[in-house]
Amino acid sequence: MKLENKVAIVTGSSKGIGEGIARVFSRAGAKVVVVCRTEEAGLKMAQELGASEGKAIYVKTDVTSSESIRNMIDTTIKAFGKLDILVNNAGYHLSKNVEETSEQEWEFIQNTNLRSTFLCSKYAIPHLRKTRGNIINISSMVGLVGQPNAGAYSATKGGQIAMGKGMAIDFAPDGIRVNVICPGWIQTPLVEDWFSQQKDPEAARKYIFGQHPVGKIGTIEDCGKAALFLACNDDSDFVTGITLNIDGGVTLGY
Repeated sequence: MKLENKVAIVTGSSKGIGEGIARVFSRAGAKVVVVCRTEEAGLKMAQELGASEGKAIYVKTDVTSSESIRNMIDTTIKAFGKLDILVNNAGYHLSKNVEETSEQEWEFIQNTNLRSTFLCSKYAIPHLRKTRGNIINISSMVGLVGQPNAGAYSATKGGQIAMGKGMAIDFAPDGIRVNVICPGWIQTPLVEDWFSQQKDPEAARKYIFGQHPVGKIGTIEDCGKAALFLACNDDSDFVTGITLNIDGGVTLGY
């Protein structure tokens, strides 16, 4: 198995893209640290990934808090003895343009999406240095091409890309690879909620699917497979500082 005996932290892993990555990693042999704020969902996911067999744990974490993140890292090391992979996935979307966004909303989304990436990486790096591990930031196509009414969100996603490239340069001498995944439209509860809010959900679905050259949107499994490639040293040992689009071609000619 590609990640046998590896230890991976996946933030925001009780649902959506984080869930997809956690499940794929687990099937590939990794011990997975499930991270989210909702205890019931986190415990359920960890159990499904084999917590009773020592294959997963849940750590309740507020990714905007350095104290909470340090506890997440410490708990991981106490449980599994090391850390090989960090996936910075936790995030929040705000559908407002810059003028409409309050200062408090700006700070919240920056803390949730971008500061969390900084803090998780900062406190994971000393342990990743020991294992010559790697970091994967889950950004978005929005970080590359922008999006209407998403100024604060776009800023954080662009920041994750730039931070990833900078960290790839800084920590390559330590054997730490850092890469970024930019998903497009992915079948998640968040996207389903967006469809349901449209005046004609089926028409909206048909339109969005039609914007993709491949004729469909992606799955959380697609994101998990991409992350697996980047996480596996045997497959991607020479890959660092890249931005991998998982978008079904939707950004082509955007």
